[in-house]
Amino acid sequence: LFRTMEVVSGLYSSLTTFEINHENYTEVLSDYEYKLTLPFERFDGVQWWTWFLQNYWQHTITVSVAYFLLIKCIQWAMSDRPPFDLRRPLVIWNLSLALFSIVGFARFGEDFFESLFNRGVYTTLCTSAAHKGAAPFWCLLFVLSKVVEMGDTLFIVLRKRPLIFLHYYHHVVVLIYAAHSGAEHATPGRAFIAMNYGAHSLMYSYFAARAMGFNPPEGVSVSITVCQTLQMIVGVGISIWTYFIKTQLGWRCQQSLPNLYLGFFIYFTFAFLFIKFFVRRYMKSKREKEEKKEQ
Repeated sequence: LFRTMEVVSGLYSSLTTFEINHENYTEVLSDYEYKLTLPFERFDGVQWWTWFLQNYWQHTITVSVAYFLLIKCIQWAMSDRPPFDLRRPLVIWNLSLALFSIVGFARFGEDFFESLFNRGVYTTLCTSAAHKGAAPFWCLLFVLSKVVEMGDTLFIVLRKRPLIFLHYYHHVVVLIYAAHSGAEHATPGRAFIAMNYGAHSLMYSYFAARAMGFNPPEGVSVSITVCQTLQMIVGVGISIWTYFIKTQLGWRCQQSLPNLYLGFFIYFTFAFLFIKFFVRRYMKSKREKEEKKEQ
């Protein structure tokens, strides 16, 4: 038990020793200037929010535990009650998150894709977003949105729909990892943010259409699941690439090894769970339908 406590203490210490100003720091910021910066995007609070995340990121674990307990309590309270309809609030909820994700993908993606196409992979994944303006503003909103998106689960349990492990696992670990990555300005996170904004643009638009009574072809949901699964596989690839250049080539990249190991674990488990979900949801169900038709 004592040895286990030592390991846990060492792990926690490594996660809270942020290395923004140590040997892995690239000391390079994106110098891309947006063609249009909206008034509310004139952001200059990176220093304060960095301090806040470095000192309080671990409370995302507290939020996650409270979230899990709340969901279980609601499920227990709803066990003998009829489901709520909530159609109109669900439409508003999904449309709002779809619009937020689309705008976030367009605004943050402008900086990310300009760097990727014009400056290459290494510069893009190992250079931090500028500390003023639209890019850090949408980085911050991305982290904060992971708390808001936990509201998805409320609609599921209040409407008494099936709640799978992947759903709440996804919400919990993305919140924790996003907060920790923001605390240390993990630069590969630029790709993760762009991919997540893009995938959620499709996902919440699809959910909004379903909530409004539309019935898109099954190919749409299959494509969205494929997109989400590819996002996780690319995340694994980026983590492997970052580990290689840091440990084998000795190149600088602003991501600590503890954060990188955390990313490895999260993206590997995501890739496994999404592939498992895809096989069960589409391939097995299709096979079962064909068997029933033959019978």
